[in-house]
Amino acid sequence: MKNRATTPVVLFSIDGMRPDALAVADTPTIDGLIARGASTMTARTVLPSVTLPCHTSMLRGVDVARHGITTNIFTPLARPVPSLFDVAKQQGLNTGFFCNWSELRDLCEPASLDVGYFRRDFTSPESDRTIASVAAEHIGTHDLDFLMVYLGWTDQCGHQNGWMSPEQVEAIANADACVAHVLDAFSRKGLEPNVLVQSDHGGHERTHGSDMPEDMTIPWVLSGPNVRAGVRLSGEVRIFDTCPTLAHLLNLSPAPEWEGRVIAEAFAEPR
Repeated sequence: MKNRATTPVVLFSIDGMRPDALAVADTPTIDGLIARGASTMTARTVLPSVTLPCHTSMLRGVDVARHGITTNIFTPLARPVPSLFDVAKQQGLNTGFFCNWSELRDLCEPASLDVGYFRRDFTSPESDRTIASVAAEHIGTHDLDFLMVYLGWTDQCGHQNGWMSPEQVEAIANADACVAHVLDAFSRKGLEPNVLVQSDHGGHERTHGSDMPEDMTIPWVLSGPNVRAGVRLSGEVRIFDTCPTLAHLLNLSPAPEWEGRVIAEAFAEPR
């Protein structure tokens, strides 16, 4: 029997988005999620603060020492850890992943995705908008219980122009419009999903990967019908807490290998 989630969950990963850049960007959609949800601007990523290691921790619920991915080149895990996609599919949910940096394709087993769209094109605002449009199209035609939308232009723009540059701040505004486009697709179906918006790492000058606060500090914004409204989270939030927290929202039994914790402070009874 299918274990349908009571409410869909969508994870947005906006690559390289620092909290202080989010604070100055024109982001009405994310600002609304913050106002209606539970958030922190002091969440922590993992070291090295590099895209594939960070996303592996985000989706597999463990620190780097456990998964062993330390660069943007994937190597099979010596001690496998199931990802959130794997657990969701094993427990009967429909899943989708939309991404414009195809190196992230190894975040789960291929059979764990009902819909997978990978396009190695993260070099312009339009590349993020394409991902949002494809995700919105599939939301309209598929009943997806859990989906992830990855937007890569923010990071590439930081490498080209510098973190906190006007161009990168504008890239974050573009990502906010992409978030709105995806959420509008749920609204057209009469659905209000639980939403998590976060980044994988920050950055400084035109790079990242270090243990500097600018690289390690990330925003973490959870909102939706099962989330407390207007809460600034006081406890520590780490990037590998994302996995068990979203599993909790999806009514999934967590994998025993996961090291993260459920951010219980964020939750309320369903509205």
